Formats: sequence, C-alpha cells, structure tokens
Amino acid sequence: MILHMDLDSFFVSAHRINDKSLLNRPVVVVKRNDKEIFQNQKHEVLNLNEGAFTGDIIINKNGYDKSYFLENGKIRGIVVTASYEARALGIKTGTTLKEALEIYPDLIVLLPDYRLYHTLSYRLKLFLKKHIPQIEQYSIDEFFGDVSGWVEEEDVLDFAYQLKKSIKDKFSLPISIGISKAKWIAKLATSFAKPNGVYKVDNIYEFIKDIPIEKFPGIGKRIEKRLKQRGILTLKDVIENRDYLYSWGKLGIVLYKRIIGEDNEEVKEKEVRKSIGISRRFDAVYNREELIRRVYILCRYLSFLVAKKKVNPTFYYLKIRYKSGKKSKAHKSVYRIFNELLLKEIMRELFIKADSEEEAVISIGLSVSKFKEITNLFDYEKDFKLKNLNKAINKIRFKYGVGSIIGADEI
Repeated sequence: MILHMDLDSFFVSAHRINDKSLLNRPVVVVKRNDKEIFQNQKHEVLNLNEGAFTGDIIINKNGYDKSYFLENGKIRGIVVTASYEARALGIKTGTTLKEALEIYPDLIVLLPDYRLYHTLSYRLKLFLKKHIPQIEQYSIDEFFGDVSGWVEEEDVLDFAYQLKKSIKDKFSLPISIGISKAKWIAKLATSFAKPNGVYKVDNIYEFIKDIPIEKFPGIGKRIEKRLKQRGILTLKDVIENRDYLYSWGKLGIVLYKRIIGEDNEEVKEKEVRKSIGISRRFDAVYNREELIRRVYILCRYLSFLVAKKKVNPTFYYLKIRYKSGKKSKAHKSVYRIFNELLLKEIMRELFIKADSEEEAVISIGLSVSKFKEITNLFDYEKDFKLKNLNKAINKIRFKYGVGSIIGADEI
C-alpha cells in the first residue's frame, strides 16, 4: 500500500507552531515579488532538501510590514498559502492581497519565512524515513511512502492514524493522508482526506467514477480542455475512452494507467538533480538594458548554485514572461567548462534571441542541465583558468554571501 502525505496549509501551519494566536483565525502568507535579488539585499543560500522546493536562494523578512506591499499607493502581493478559515471566506492561493483584504479586512497577513519551511520539511523527511521503508519527497509539503510488506493492508488505516498523531505531537503540524495500492490514486485520495484526515481507497473504480477530470493530479488546463472538447468530463468517461487516450502515445497511455490505478509506479527517492535553475518575477520592466542587467544578476546566483553542486552543465535555457501573458524561450548546447563569465555571455545571447522588444517583461528564468565532464576542447585552457577564478570568487561568496563580489555589468 502507498501513502500520500500532504501537510495542511503548510506555510500557515508552520507559523502557528510558535504563535498560537494564529490558530483558528483567517491567516494568509503573502509574497509580493522577487525584486529584492536585484537590489543587492542580503540573500541566504540553503542546503537542506535536494529538491529545493522553494528555491535555494531566499530572502526573509520578519513581521508584517505594510509598506512592503505598497507601491505608488497600490497594494501588491499574492497569497501563496491560506488557512482553512481564510479559504472558507473565499480566499485561496493566487488571490491578490488587495482582493483578500476586500473580502476580509481583518485578515492576518504574514510574510514568508522560507528558512522555517525548509527546516521543518527536512526534519519531517528524516522522521518519515525512520517510520516508513521507502519515502519520496514530492514537494516541500508532500511525501509518498510505500509500506508494502511493512504494514499489513488490514492495519494500514491504524498505521496512518498513528503516524498522523506522531507528526502532530512531534512537529505540531496537521497532515492529511491518502491511501491506495496505486501511487496517483493515493494522491487523489488525499484531497478527500483534507483537512487533517485519512482516506483509504479500497475499490478504485467506485472511487474515481464520478470525479471530474480536472481533479486528477497531472491533468492541467491544456489536457482538461482537450478532454472536454471530446465530451470527456469525469474519470469514468476517461476509462470508457481508452483508445482515444492511447492514440496520444506515451502521454495518454501513462495518464490512462494512472487513472485506473495500473501505473505500477514505484515510490523512490529522487537522488540525482538533473537541472539547476533560478527565476524571478517582478513589476513590469520595459528597459532592455535593465533587463540584461537582471539576467547578469540571476547568472551570478545560478553560477553559485552550480558551484555548490560541483557539476558542469552543457545545456542552457532562458525563459521570458511578458506583461501581456505571452511567453518566449531560447536554449543552446555548449560543450565547454562552466564558468560565470561564460554563463553571462550565453544567457545574454539567449535573452536577445528570445526577446520581443515591444513588450514589458515581468519574469525571467534561467536554468542549466545535461551535466558532463568536458576535456580536450578548443577553449579548454581559457575556460579552465576561468573555472579556477570562479572557485576563488565562490570561496569568498560562501563565507560572506553571494553579493559580496559582483560583476561591473550588474551595477
């Protein structure tokens, strides 16, 4: 049997551990944007979970500083987590702070504390590993656990309730648990366990038949639209349209098997990180020189993360999001020894290639992947020297912070 464990309104619950006055009240954690990274403010680099589910580079602010959410007299900010009391009022993830305060003016607003979230998630992962043979961390607040051969099926409900109680006693965190023989059905079951409950699926067909397709994990807006155009509205409809999904190829076959609980996907820890990335969202910027400066700043942080992992990427990727909603991207394979100057050169080239100059930009994302050792290439000697320079620079950054040494092109 497989357990899917999901912490309830995790960010809010984390704050409630040390502040009991937040219990049973409408509370939201709100983030404005990621502009601090472009203002030479102090950032912390975490090295806990390999998944780095909220990003390796964070900035913490303490308390609720109303001015942080104000710009030109306008309230800015997005709800990233809402307590169940806030959700009952119609406030949910993605609601703007302005809308949330219009719904409930006495709403308690908290700023994110990513160090707290990362630390709790990491400690919980270690705790689960002691109680379940096989654990997979799916996100910062979600875990799969396989108890097959460890707990008898007739005892799995009692095991889940006891595990839930132990987590509450040790961490003061409420958690919901879904149980099934199939991995993705267990995840779906958790939505029926929430909040703070346990739900076990015995008969998969009876469980899923009346569930709308959009409720199934992995069915996003694009797939939902495609299925509904075909008249497929429930998971029962999916089952009855096997041939149609199989006509999609691998994507449709995998999705169909997950829905009927025959995916046979294992719970396994993800040990190898296949890519490293960083992205930041900000208020609309039209000035291209300023945008390239921001690309360079993101490169500095990305270079630092690559140095932490001690890898040599050969694939470079850049993504731009515009105020209009349009997206653009560019990528390039480069078989050279990685260094910060090379990264800046490539990402500048990709930005210029991907950019549509008429529009304002609100987000830039960079990532690198396909890690390989590089030898015997034309630029080897030059790149090797730059790599050693990078080592010296990052040694200082590890000690004094990523902003202790910056390039002239970032000013």
